[in-house]
Amino acid sequence: MRRPLLQTGRLLLRPLQASDEAALVLALNDWEVARWLAVVPHPYGSADFHDFLRHAEPGIVWTIQAQDGLAGLIENDGVLGYWLARRAWGRGYATEAARAILAAHFTDPAAGAVASGYFEGNDRSAAVLRKLGFAISGYMIRRSRARPGQDQLSCRMHLTRAAWEAASPA
Repeated sequence: MRRPLLQTGRLLLRPLQASDEAALVLALNDWEVARWLAVVPHPYGSADFHDFLRHAEPGIVWTIQAQDGLAGLIENDGVLGYWLARRAWGRGYATEAARAILAAHFTDPAAGAVASGYFEGNDRSAAVLRKLGFAISGYMIRRSRARPGQDQLSCRMHLTRAAWEAASPA
């Protein structure tokens, strides 16, 4: 079951809207955000946003809305991906949002494992995934659209239902 709206203690996870363009484009044009993302080009423009908006399916892609505005984006189509605007770093938003998405995912008794990963050097993302119960499944060389022509080592991870339940707060 897809849930397009999810609420946590501090965040609203909601579908992406056209009105999110300015905040999203601004956040993704920060090199310190974009450099860790595989599928996001840098620089990121209005055309990139509108192309993504056409494909951002509610219940699979959510904006992370904090009290002070758009904090980032999170997606789960069997692969968990997320990013936060730099102003939202260090507040626990990625972990909080991902916990809500994964809890919704695993309410389906037929839901399978979830994959994710991070580029080598992205210690923040590695820490989030470990907190959620993800385990390393291997490494691969991957390209990033923000870094054309540069191969990067990527740590691939997976989360089983059993690992999710073991890592989830009671």
